[in-house]
Amino acid sequence: MKTRLPLIALTTLILTAQLLAAAPAKNNAPAPNNSPAQNKDKADAPSYPTLDLSATKPSKVTVLGGAALTEAVRNASGYMFAIEGKILYAFDGEGNPVWTHGLSSKPDNLSPGLGGLLYAVSRKTTLCMISPGGKELWKARTGFNVEGSPVAGRDGRVFVRGSGKVACYGLKGTRRWQTDVEGQDENIPILELNDGRLLVFLTRTEGGKSCALTLSPFGQPMEELTFSGLVKEAASCGDGVLLSFSDGAIGLCNVQGGKTESRWIQGSSQTHFSSQAAIVTDVFSSRTAAFISGSPARLLYVNTQTGNIEAEARTGLNASSLRYKAVTAQGLALADGGTAECYSSEAFPIWKANYNNSSTWTSMFISDEGFISFMGKDWVISSYRVKQSLSAGQETPYKEKNATQYYAFCSDAQLGSSDIYGTAVSNSLALEMAEDWEKGDYGEREHGYLSLLTNEIAAVTTAYGSSNSARSAGSQSYYYLTNPAYCQQLFQLASSSQLATFAPGIARLLVRTCGSPLTLSLVKAAGKTAFDADGSMLDALLYAARHTSSSGSDGTLMAICDATYEICRFMGRPAFIKEGNAILGYMLYPQFSQRVHDYAKRTLDRLIDEKL
Repeated sequence: MKTRLPLIALTTLILTAQLLAAAPAKNNAPAPNNSPAQNKDKADAPSYPTLDLSATKPSKVTVLGGAALTEAVRNASGYMFAIEGKILYAFDGEGNPVWTHGLSSKPDNLSPGLGGLLYAVSRKTTLCMISPGGKELWKARTGFNVEGSPVAGRDGRVFVRGSGKVACYGLKGTRRWQTDVEGQDENIPILELNDGRLLVFLTRTEGGKSCALTLSPFGQPMEELTFSGLVKEAASCGDGVLLSFSDGAIGLCNVQGGKTESRWIQGSSQTHFSSQAAIVTDVFSSRTAAFISGSPARLLYVNTQTGNIEAEARTGLNASSLRYKAVTAQGLALADGGTAECYSSEAFPIWKANYNNSSTWTSMFISDEGFISFMGKDWVISSYRVKQSLSAGQETPYKEKNATQYYAFCSDAQLGSSDIYGTAVSNSLALEMAEDWEKGDYGEREHGYLSLLTNEIAAVTTAYGSSNSARSAGSQSYYYLTNPAYCQQLFQLASSSQLATFAPGIARLLVRTCGSPLTLSLVKAAGKTAFDADGSMLDALLYAARHTSSSGSDGTLMAICDATYEICRFMGRPAFIKEGNAILGYMLYPQFSQRVHDYAKRTLDRLIDEKL
């Protein structure tokens, strides 16, 4: 479904005075010369090493099969990047290769998704999803030239844009919607506001002030915004979207009461920035962001909820040429073309390193383990240790994002199913939903589907977890407990939605209802969903296998084999393959029939053939 953006019909919010106005809000921080970092005695700052890597031999050297094509992307498997020859490499934090996987085409970029999934764009028009283990799962032709990297949504969907369009795809590659958005500013990525709506910046300005619009997660145009200055960089955080302006001001906009508005502003007189700042989110806490601007660059730690400046430092970096910025177990790591520096939560330097100019390498990453790794143009990855050891008990700050619903866009006012009102999801509506999930391009209709389906599945989960007294005739749970066929239909629809948010509920209910009429449908739903970020669905399948009697249950046991295969293939991590082999190996125990034995062996062979 294509939606022509009705700009005239949009509610225009002229936010010159309201959104990031020049006067700071009451809860803004004082000017930096009164900030905690300025008042702190700099004599208390710990000493730190300054290293010259250009005069040091690397700790590790690995010869690649070509030059790196993309920047390194992190997931739980390590640091991944693509090289010439259509090969995807994964390295650990010390620069050791973990695995390689062949790709069918040369990627233009890589970007992270939920649960360690990766997205790539190749030949400008093809979107590809890659498992956490490096296997290509699907490809989709967008029909337009994709600009920038794909942006992962919060429930498993992914957004791409280019050629005046924004499009959304599901976990299995079906396009959910496509909307025309002309005049996009492709220098600023699509961003997600705190309620889940998208913020898309435009090239059009009004009096030199940036314009943007918001879209719902279902592609529906919502608001048109005009800011109080020229936005040059922006980043999503839990509180909304952080903004960096050309004049050195910073701020945050978010959604309050269904409208996008200003939360706080720090003008250039407070930041002491004279130009735009680079932004790093989730620095030491979910409510701290770093802003870096100038040369030598000024570093500010800012509370994203209040705008208060919590700490500051003067660095030796050039903010306009930053090549790397990430939070590690060591601290906030920043790097430009020839210098890398690491800062503590108090903005004290931990280490500094100088190295050969970036003309000799294409990309780099700085790891928790205290290494800097450079992907050289000479097809060599060189890793240097810059910190000898981490503090005892220090853990990585890296956390993969969990899937969550777009709660602000899902109504909970739906009437549930009952003997009086019948099913909330009628047979005709179920058929419409199933056809839309399969064909795609259903756009705003998804809003109603998800609200209804989410509420109904929550009711089923509550019913099967309720006490015996709550299960009596006339109770809210009674209808679901006495109509298993309807519950089975709900989970079939949920597993066809190509969303990640239903997976945890499927796993919990499978354990809770093992041996009930829902077991087979839940096993099939687990396999069709396939997304299993934390391994809970594989755990539930093993539980179901161990609590399923052999007599007359061959169909359920074989469905467990199928679901195990689908999850292992989709997630692809060694730990998942190990558990999948354990589940299939359990099916070879003597209490199961020869038919189950043979099916489990064939499924093991299928896993081997996948070369996971």
